[in-house]
Amino acid sequence: MITKDLKEYAEHHWISFQKTITDISSNGKNSLVNSNTEIYCFDDICLSIFNKNKAPTSADGLSITEKEIELIEFKSGFKRKITKKSFQKEMGFCKEAGKICEDYWKLFFKNQKKEIDELVSSIRNKAVESYITLEKHIFPRCNETNIHMPLKYVVVIDEDEIDYMEDTLSDLAGKGNAQDNHFTSIKRALYRLTNQFDVSGTPYYYDQIVVLSAQDFYYRLQKRNGKSKKPTPECV
Repeated sequence: MITKDLKEYAEHHWISFQKTITDISSNGKNSLVNSNTEIYCFDDICLSIFNKNKAPTSADGLSITEKEIELIEFKSGFKRKITKKSFQKEMGFCKEAGKICEDYWKLFFKNQKKEIDELVSSIRNKAVESYITLEKHIFPRCNETNIHMPLKYVVVIDEDEIDYMEDTLSDLAGKGNAQDNHFTSIKRALYRLTNQFDVSGTPYYYDQIVVLSAQDFYYRLQKRNGKSKKPTPECV
């Protein structure tokens, strides 16, 4: 829980850092979520605090409402056209050997897993360093308040959760390791960053970590904006 009035501080000092979610979720070519809703660009906030060469990695966005504070990381690269469930062995046919090359597919999925692991590691690093930035550099500038605000870390990825529902249910039931489930692997990587306590019993880190598909994040955003009907999201 946060006992600092971050909302008041942001409204007085960070107006110039407000951007649309379309801009903040952009990778330079496409936006993960297209929405004119404005939140604070946490990357820009961090760059304004630190020397450019010493700026920590940071979450993309910061959302502050009357009820909660959310750091939001938009991450593309999880969506794969070829998975272990959808690949066709024939695509690895070697003309010289006259047969399907099993080593090709082993190497393909090994490299693919390495790329995913790097994405998850990046998300975790940003979660840690973003929290440190808030705790050590931003909260000390804010006034105390009697209102306790929960702090959440929200990860939005370019994957459809329904595609991994079977793996998720198996994981929850303790059947199988669901190693291809990006949602559960991200949650596991971030698990120790929630509800920690120091030696004096003071809580730190995040109250909750949420991992969403771009579609579900968009729907969640629409509900907060008072649009209860599920729209067709413009997502990559």
